[in-house]
Amino acid sequence: MRKKLFYEFIGEKIRQKREEKGVTINELSLKTGIRKIYLQKIEEGKASRFSTTKLFMIAEALETHASMLVIGWEEFEKLACAE
Repeated sequence: MRKKLFYEFIGEKIRQKREEKGVTINELSLKTGIRKIYLQKIEEGKASRFSTTKLFMIAEALETHASMLVIGWEEFEKLACAE
């Protein structure tokens, strides 16, 4: 369950940052070279085990640092597991 939550958390953070930057999923696909369908799976938390390389590519395309996409995980996990 912990891994599934982690991928859902990361996917949501990526989607939020993408929308904040006004970047469409198609544009992100073009910037990263990652297929649109795979990016959609990442954002939905359904692409478990995607590589840190892809995370860094996405972060760079969104003009942020990869660490910004994982900030808050510990707090989120505590809240999610307490429910």
